[in-house]
Amino acid sequence: MANKCDVDWSSFVVVRSGWKIVAKLGRVNFIFYEGCKMLPSSAVTVQVLKGEIRYTLKAQGQGAGTFNIGPTSGIVKLAKELDFEDLRQPHVYSLIVTATEDSGGFSTSVELTIRVTDVNDNAPKFELPAYQAHNVDEDIPLGTSILKYHVSDDHFAVDSNGIVNNNKQLDADNNNAYYEIVVTAKDKGEPPKTGTATVRIYTKNKNDEEPKFSQQVYTPNVDENAGPNTLVTTVVASDKDGDNIRSVLIYNLQRYVQATDEDKGVNGQVKYSIVQQPNQKGTKFTVDEETGEVSTNKVFDREGDDGKFVSVTVKATDQGDPSLEGVCSFTVEITDVNDIPPLFDRQKYVENVKQDASIGTNILRVSASDEDADNNGAIVYNLSAPYNPSDLEYFDIQPESGWIVLKKPLDRERYRLRVRASDRGDVPLYADVDVELDVVDRNNKPPLWDSGVYGPIHIKENVTVGTVVTSVKASSGIEGNPTVFYRLMPGSTAQTNKFHTFYLQQRSDNGFTWAGIKVHHPLDYETIKEYNLTIRVENNGAQQLASEATVYIMLEDVNDEIPLFTEREQETVLEGEPVGTKVTQVNAIDKDGTYPNSEVHYYVVESPRNEGKDFFEINMQTGEVFTKVIFDREKQGAYALEVEARDAAPSARPNSNGMPNS
Repeated sequence: MANKCDVDWSSFVVVRSGWKIVAKLGRVNFIFYEGCKMLPSSAVTVQVLKGEIRYTLKAQGQGAGTFNIGPTSGIVKLAKELDFEDLRQPHVYSLIVTATEDSGGFSTSVELTIRVTDVNDNAPKFELPAYQAHNVDEDIPLGTSILKYHVSDDHFAVDSNGIVNNNKQLDADNNNAYYEIVVTAKDKGEPPKTGTATVRIYTKNKNDEEPKFSQQVYTPNVDENAGPNTLVTTVVASDKDGDNIRSVLIYNLQRYVQATDEDKGVNGQVKYSIVQQPNQKGTKFTVDEETGEVSTNKVFDREGDDGKFVSVTVKATDQGDPSLEGVCSFTVEITDVNDIPPLFDRQKYVENVKQDASIGTNILRVSASDEDADNNGAIVYNLSAPYNPSDLEYFDIQPESGWIVLKKPLDRERYRLRVRASDRGDVPLYADVDVELDVVDRNNKPPLWDSGVYGPIHIKENVTVGTVVTSVKASSGIEGNPTVFYRLMPGSTAQTNKFHTFYLQQRSDNGFTWAGIKVHHPLDYETIKEYNLTIRVENNGAQQLASEATVYIMLEDVNDEIPLFTEREQETVLEGEPVGTKVTQVNAIDKDGTYPNSEVHYYVVESPRNEGKDFFEINMQTGEVFTKVIFDREKQGAYALEVEARDAAPSARPNSNGMPNS
């Protein structure tokens, strides 16, 4: 057949036998496809031998008016369009075709059955052109039912029942809380037809994005003499849960710190606070909770307790429930200002010089130090003679080393000089010290030390007050007069016994006088690691002569410091997160000066009162805390976890029983 509307009528032949018209077939069945407009011209072929035939058609039951027949041609045609899906139209038509001879009036009839068959002429249709699903939680589990259709998408999939479910984790932050997909329905016809509808899914934001800083560590700086409320830097944190607000710095920007949090709404509104450092007295910095401007809260002393660098930790907390936080740590360099003058290691220098000392002899070396940095701490020496200007004709000083050198033969009993130590700052600071030189007869001998330098002598920092560090001895240099007198010279710094950390105690033994150096105040390796002491000894001759020796004392660190935690207020973990999710990282600092005394290990406290011990675990080395279970907020909304920081060596503290400090 040429097409679906073509019908083979060749078997339907009406012939005249004599004057009777006889149907060759008594029943004829035909199949029509819906959508055919009419039967083809060859649909009904009536053959007669002679005479004229007229045709009539009558429907039996439903279907009247659907078909008609040419009265002379015998062609059956559609009177109206067929529609298989129209419930008002039958799928089977029963017709009676009658052929009547004009002349004799003879007639005959045949039953014609027409069956209508469906063709794929209708595409699938949706009830609405577009569908919407609102307030879908972004953290719903994979495979959650959302809508009912048939389509597949990167984020969504539909099962055979037409239920739309999420194929991957939704994210309200990266997609502006909105997804749009096109749902397609496809029939199984030949050829198939399709229908489409648009589905819009609006997700509901959860507070699942913590504030993020663009960097974790920054190094701004501030002058050590800057007063309170000096702007140091501005930290800018944003939250992807929010609107990515940026703060604008007003002035004096040292470093720009940036962070983002990808949550929306109040979940992304960030407030700033300073995290207090362990064992810190007071707050050295403040931060504006809205703008993130970090300012000084005191006048810093680079050479004092503050040191060259000060650590600051700023916390950005969003306003979600529960809240999430991000932390940014940075080290503020305290820029040196030339505010410390040089300091001599003695308050006065006294030295004996032999009368016959030759020109160029190094007589005495003065020494000063300056705790300022760079040129502010670089020292140059100058010599003067304010008491008798002519004394300056006999001596010179090396400006870099501080050696006083003889430049003219001596002809007096005493010389009094003054040395000035100046730094190289833009506005130099200086200090003066007097030098007294006594000229002695060439035949006189000063006391003689067993050793000009003692040490380094190593002692533990936790020795008790009164402990003998070492004993030193010098002979008088005078035959028959062994008496000597010792004196511990106070210096100008803590390292040179300015605060009388050590003292001397003389004793006699076998005709000699010894000096025992004893501890006078408690020692602390973390504060001062070494001392440089000067001991002066004088004999008891008619012209008392003296000489000096240096004692170097080195402290050894002991495990006497306890690890201290950086303060942590509250941490959060989302329910449903997999086992092993990182919750936070705790940090403890042990101020001991050496390894392993300062090494810190972390543990979950094994105690019945520790509520979180079965739900969390901690990395012993890093302090990172991880989940051991999947949490359900509806079962319990908060847990208290107690963790412990221990150092890695037996404690030197009293009653510690050899256990580490914790």
